[in-house]
Amino acid sequence: MNLLINIVPNETISWDRLLQLSAAIEAQRFAGVVTNLQLPANQELTGAHQAKLAALHVTVQEQPQLPTTADGYVLNLRETTGLLPGALAQWQSVTSQHANTPVSLATFDNQLPLDEQINDYLTAHANNGLLRTYQQLSDSDNVWPQLWGLQNYSVQTNLKNFRLLSQRLRPTGVLLPVSQLSPDYPVVSLAQNLQLLSQQTEIIRLHVPTIQNGSWSRDTPLAWFNQLQLGQRVTLNAEWEPVFEKYYRSQLKRLLKHADENQLTEAQQDLLRDQLEQVPVLDAHH
Repeated sequence: MNLLINIVPNETISWDRLLQLSAAIEAQRFAGVVTNLQLPANQELTGAHQAKLAALHVTVQEQPQLPTTADGYVLNLRETTGLLPGALAQWQSVTSQHANTPVSLATFDNQLPLDEQINDYLTAHANNGLLRTYQQLSDSDNVWPQLWGLQNYSVQTNLKNFRLLSQRLRPTGVLLPVSQLSPDYPVVSLAQNLQLLSQQTEIIRLHVPTIQNGSWSRDTPLAWFNQLQLGQRVTLNAEWEPVFEKYYRSQLKRLLKHADENQLTEAQQDLLRDQLEQVPVLDAHH
């Protein structure tokens, strides 16, 4: 598997989380996997941070070097993402069987305790035959093999399904085939995912979480607004245009609905309202 794991830091970098993620990747790394910190030019590293990242084989490039092989992938993550044990092996397994197909990763929430989420997940699948067999044979409480045993994926062709757009368009948490990236949009962007998705016939969904991820609209609402605006610039065909317009409107409404908890100023809310008024109401069939 040729994979670039591209870490996109928040405006204020959480160094502890970045080093934890980098160490987790390093512990699972195998040939062909490269990790990069996409650090903006206006952010600098201390010598100590540079040394720690170098020890974990993390490059620091504002414009990351993408895999050059035909089967290469890029996965964008934030430094606050948690990587679960066995994740890379599971990604390799599915991409080896479905080369050049995007893979949407199921996630746990990085704002909630991981142990509780895993226990809830296993409880919800307690009647699974494989899970019961593992518990009887191993007599073990180790949750990771239990999760691995539950792992499954589906090949989905309902690409314009409105309910599933957020998990497919988020800039982080989707394995993107490098061969289908467009140089017209940033590697880490809703626009990149949108142009790629609009040209696909299918997408893979890996159903058991392998990462602990956040929500752009909840965690960084203004950055998400900027992502949505960039998505407006993507040239779409007659089938996809109303689908994204409907999604764009729904996301602006969501940001406004949660304006207080997102700590948006009145000026920022006015900007959202102005944008919302400019979006035509189209009929989206999905």
